Amino acid sequence: MDVKAECKKVAPAFVRRTDRFIQLGLLGTASIKEQKTLDKNTALFMISGQGNLSVFNRLCQQRYLEEVPPKPVDFINSLSNTAGFYIAKFLDLESKNLNLAQQGFVIENALLLANANLSSKREDRILLGGVDERVDVNNNPHGYLDLPTETALGEGSNWMLLSANKQDALATVDVLTLAFDSAGVIEYVNNQVEVTHVAFGQRMPNSCSELILSSINIPPFECNEVADFYETNGLFVLNSYIKSKQGCLAYIDYFNDIYRVITLNVV
Repeated sequence: MDVKAECKKVAPAFVRRTDRFIQLGLLGTASIKEQKTLDKNTALFMISGQGNLSVFNRLCQQRYLEEVPPKPVDFINSLSNTAGFYIAKFLDLESKNLNLAQQGFVIENALLLANANLSSKREDRILLGGVDERVDVNNNPHGYLDLPTETALGEGSNWMLLSANKQDALATVDVLTLAFDSAGVIEYVNNQVEVTHVAFGQRMPNSCSELILSSINIPPFECNEVADFYETNGLFVLNSYIKSKQGCLAYIDYFNDIYRVITLNVV
């Protein structure tokens, strides 16, 4: 997809000084902008698996191979929260702007951080978004992401609005702080009588998800479209389940032989 061309259609004033990573974030929030319902005091929490890796690579190219100073726009866009700054400006937000990038459980940790801010009443509403740009093949993406070489790589920009107030909520979300092994996560899910579907993080090997499915009597949630791998794809799955207006989803994530669970209950 020509991200720049699409971004020009919805945010033409923001294209000149942004790069593809930031433009993905802008595109993901375009429908929110159109609705004109977001309070200016809404906090922005942006998460990513690897952040703006493309601009980092360009800076290395300029500094060490071309031996020239970094281009000003690239230098500015290399800051961790620059993407959040542009997105907040695009949405006319004036509150807290945080960035979190890590491999493995980035969605879980961001939701726990959001919950701490909402529960302590430091924030009334938080717009949580995950943005990941497809890693260029020349940068050894499978090695960097620690994935099998046959894994198809994708990209995405997915957002959800969080609040401690249940009024007008589409769903409730709960993140366990506990970490499980395979036996523990099976036991936990089997004890949750309200769970009607399960879904699995993209890092989970097929053998692990098949073991879990064979040990529980709960059907998997099948998204309408199969997305290639990107770290924050779990937000796409959660949003898809909300749109499906079904029951209660247990989203089981996996990283380094550890399992964690997000429970999403559609109101």
